Amino acid sequence: MVDVLNSLPDDVKDFIEYKEWSIKNPEGIQMFMARKGRVLPTLCINEACLYESIIPTLDELYDSLIAAARTSNQKDILSHALKKAMEEYE
Repeated sequence: MVDVLNSLPDDVKDFIEYKEWSIKNPEGIQMFMARKGRVLPTLCINEACLYESIIPTLDELYDSLIAAARTSNQKDILSHALKKAMEEYE
């Protein structure tokens, strides 16, 4: 799951924070339960569990990040990065 996040361009990673928790330790269990996770793997954006037991495609991930962006500048950066990523796959 973290691989899809690591594949994001640096200008996108500059304004997102991501963390991987292991459910093999108390902190990971606490975070999983706090977000009401049900299955693994789970990807949460702004504390909402959006992808449970599936790894999103790149365009699904970008769409979710754009929807969760807190500023218009973030949305612009994400939209541009998505467009560039889709052009590279064509």
